[in-house]
Amino acid sequence: MLQRLVPVALALALPLTLSACGGKGDKDKKEADKGAEEKDKGGEPEQKRDPSTSLDKVSEGPDVSGPVPPEVSMVFFTVDGALTPVGCWDKDKGKMHAGKECHALVPKGSEVYLKSDYAVKVDALGESKGALCEVAVDHPISFGTAATDGGATFDYATFPKSAGPKVGLISADTWGDGTRRFSDPEKGAVVAAVKAAESKVGDLDVIIHQAAGLDLDGDGKEERFFSAYVINPKDIERYLFSGLFMARGGDVSRLILVDKDKSSSQIYKLRAGADLDGDGVRELWLSTATSEGGGDRMYHLKGEAFEGLGKWTCGM
Repeated sequence: MLQRLVPVALALALPLTLSACGGKGDKDKKEADKGAEEKDKGGEPEQKRDPSTSLDKVSEGPDVSGPVPPEVSMVFFTVDGALTPVGCWDKDKGKMHAGKECHALVPKGSEVYLKSDYAVKVDALGESKGALCEVAVDHPISFGTAATDGGATFDYATFPKSAGPKVGLISADTWGDGTRRFSDPEKGAVVAAVKAAESKVGDLDVIIHQAAGLDLDGDGKEERFFSAYVINPKDIERYLFSGLFMARGGDVSRLILVDKDKSSSQIYKLRAGADLDGDGVRELWLSTATSEGGGDRMYHLKGEAFEGLGKWTCGM
């Protein structure tokens, strides 16, 4: 009888002994839990970063420090194989220009800011050279840079480089099929404005090619811009009307016509806004496209009307 009781006593005593002394497995588990807790609290030493790595350089970006208008003159360039000055402000003369007057404001070797949807770069201006549309020009008004001469593509460039980040670039999502976003009241207002500008439109379909927002004057309210056209039923490759409108503060009850096409073959796009003279109101960069090509021009708001700077590039 005594022999049968001994194993039972041992079986009851063993868990009590292990619980009192603490098993190795429990100890290891507690240490692991403690390590995980310290890690969550930042207990591990911080890994030092090497500032010379390419990732850090990309995150820092190029140096764009420096004065901006009205402290200095400014030149805005479009980029098409070379940098073409489509608008500028001459601080000494207090005037806005385009073309060759802007070309003269920028010495060779000046640093410029280049921007696209996916890249930013600071580069130095090289020799004068023709853009892709400046064919057989004796005295081109555009500039090359190492990046563009090497085939890199950008949307725009500025001198000085410090003015570049202040440009409001319009997304390509604002134009083209399936990407335009506008309300029914906006569509109705644009249709009415087109019919008021061109009586021949009648009941023909008004097509909105672009609907975009841009704060023109820095008041915190976006202006709305609408590019619209009407196909000529007698010649589907031409238009009865094509133009760009602006709604101040988004109020479509009164649309301001920025410009309309006089050749019946152009469609407008708003590409960006850049404050050339530092007065707090951005100038507008517009591009236009036809079956033969396209061109660029900047517009300056004077009172309640827009005035083009210089002529359209590329002979438009």
